[in-house]
Amino acid sequence: MRVLLTNDDGPLNDEFSPYVRPFVQHIRKNYPDWELTICIPHTQRSWIGKAHFAGKSLTAQFLYSKPDADDNSYLGPFIRPQLNRIDSKLPRDTRNSEISNDDIEWILIDGTPASCVNIGLHHLNSEPFDLVISGPNVGRNTSSAYISSSGTVGAAMEAVISGSTKAVALSFAYFNGEKNVDSSVVDLAAQKSMEVINHLYHNWNDGTDLYTINVPLSTSLKPDTRIMWTSIWENRWRAIFEGPDVAQLTNGSEIEDGVEGHLITFKWQPIFKNHKDSQYLAKTTDKDVIEAKMISVTPLRATFKKVEGLVGELSLNVKPNSNFFLITVNKQDYLYEPLVRAVRKYLPQLEVVSELPKEPKSVFHYGEYEQLDIDKLATEPTNYFANSYIYRKGLIRKHFLSHTIHSYVVKNPDSILSKAALETFPLELDYAEFLDDALDENWELRQELEKNDRWWIVKPGMSDKGQGIRVFRTIEDLQAVFDSFDEDGTDDEGEYFDDNKIVISQLRHFIVQEYLDNPLLLPSMGNKKFHIRCYISCRGALEVYVYNRMLALFAPTAFTPLKSDNFSPTDILDLECHLTNTCLQTKNEQKDISVAEFDTIPDLTEENKSKIKTQIHQIAHDIFLGALKVNAVNFQPLPNAFETYGVDFLVDFDFNVKLLEINAYPDFKQTGEELKGLIDELFDHTVHHLIVPFFDEGRSTTSSENFVKVLEYTANNW
Repeated sequence: MRVLLTNDDGPLNDEFSPYVRPFVQHIRKNYPDWELTICIPHTQRSWIGKAHFAGKSLTAQFLYSKPDADDNSYLGPFIRPQLNRIDSKLPRDTRNSEISNDDIEWILIDGTPASCVNIGLHHLNSEPFDLVISGPNVGRNTSSAYISSSGTVGAAMEAVISGSTKAVALSFAYFNGEKNVDSSVVDLAAQKSMEVINHLYHNWNDGTDLYTINVPLSTSLKPDTRIMWTSIWENRWRAIFEGPDVAQLTNGSEIEDGVEGHLITFKWQPIFKNHKDSQYLAKTTDKDVIEAKMISVTPLRATFKKVEGLVGELSLNVKPNSNFFLITVNKQDYLYEPLVRAVRKYLPQLEVVSELPKEPKSVFHYGEYEQLDIDKLATEPTNYFANSYIYRKGLIRKHFLSHTIHSYVVKNPDSILSKAALETFPLELDYAEFLDDALDENWELRQELEKNDRWWIVKPGMSDKGQGIRVFRTIEDLQAVFDSFDEDGTDDEGEYFDDNKIVISQLRHFIVQEYLDNPLLLPSMGNKKFHIRCYISCRGALEVYVYNRMLALFAPTAFTPLKSDNFSPTDILDLECHLTNTCLQTKNEQKDISVAEFDTIPDLTEENKSKIKTQIHQIAHDIFLGALKVNAVNFQPLPNAFETYGVDFLVDFDFNVKLLEINAYPDFKQTGEELKGLIDELFDHTVHHLIVPFFDEGRSTTSSENFVKVLEYTANNW
């Protein structure tokens, strides 16, 4: 999430801008997924509204402070940025050894707060900002008199008007003229501010352009201080300047034309007049709420017009320091941003962290299987939740999946799996020279191969990314494949030339599967063979959901029917048009890789798309129910876990769907940048339908148009 921060009090300063440093430090520490850019006026610019210095060119300077500093010290100013920010548009000078990449960069503009926002939105980042925060302002911003003149609110308004960007204006209201308060009060104000801002961002009211927030700087501020929707107190003022004493200025004499005299000055001295209409005396204005030392939130249009309909108390459902979302995925990972964005949207009460705090009440952990605490997952079902089951090899190991399907079909011959599963045989082999013995033990497979009437695929039972996949027809072909695995895979110069090989002794379990030789071919996609990647999610023990936005992954070259006289089972290049796993395609072929959203393929009618999806839904229902019922040792769903699988399907010429394999922790980045919205929506559904119920036991799980529940299993209920 990209956030632009500005203010109207200027840079780090004990007197004029004492709150911005601890606020920025709080964001850096507690919201590590935020990419924060700070662009502020080079000096205090209060009482300036949404103004720009027309006709004036603005310049920038740069300050740097330490992320853990407890004072307002800094290095600079510099005329060039000193940090190497990849997302920045600015030219950089990164040779200063005193400044590290962890330091906080402050961009200073010799203009107004509104100008800082305009420059920030359009000239500082290569990617658009998601949110603008203006503040924290030193002092309150309440009432029409103050708000209409506030540089803090003016900057937030500029974000809306010039960038159509969500914005909040944040003010810290001090009392009795005491703006220098204990640091613990400022820290709590920063925490409460971010809880409110985070909630507002992920629950943005459609009629709102910006919010102005006032947080009381008082020892009465607590983690559970009430937050109230407010309107603007419409006060009025008369003269805001005191007039000059003419007699004193002229020394009692008349000033003639061209005669020098004292400068005429008007002293700043606002005189306010309260508006007496009863509609403004209701105790729900920003002034009333902040005087009661509660937090005020005022939703505004960019015309200073109050947004109607938001009244009463704003409940965040926050339980501080108790519930956490622990994400151990690398921040650069394809799924990190959409996942965190969805959590912030639906579970704002969860604090997103990268390390587990001490003694949390409950935590949802999203990470790779090896990063999860398996002991906690098994023994703490009420306070530790995770994105993976412990035992699921009955589905994700190819030879176990074959056993699951076979066992279920034997008991349920009418299941769609009886025709959706390609004929498959397990094969166990220690070394290539033992293939003949292995086939003697698997006489059914030997009989099929000796017929020499169809093509087959051999796959390691535990590999991924297409590793070790080969196509063959005869026992001699299969022997040649295994012999090639045992050969040295280097060229004359010692370079490894076939990274698709496997070591048989390390991957002893294989499956031999019928090859689909009549695939559905689509002229608009170059008549290339393709498979469908469908994301299927399980929750608890057991609900199953199919994500209806599916991918079609195409082979790099047009499909050519297999012929024995011109096909080598050991030549990886001969597999190009037959295997659709993009991991098998060489770097030189990347330009030919085609990944499309299934629904956008023009050759398929809506009727055929519906026919294909209906079969996928039925297969998903039966395969997960089958794993639960006939292979319960190897598939054990847990009430405190969910898991999303990448499930691959082939489609034949008659639109019959065939199940290929099921992959745990799928590689979402194969979707590509152009289709990233598909993954964004997937994680939005995932958090909404699968993760939220872990923290809201009363919430029922439902389907949506693109996230369809296909199975809800309860014990003793088939």
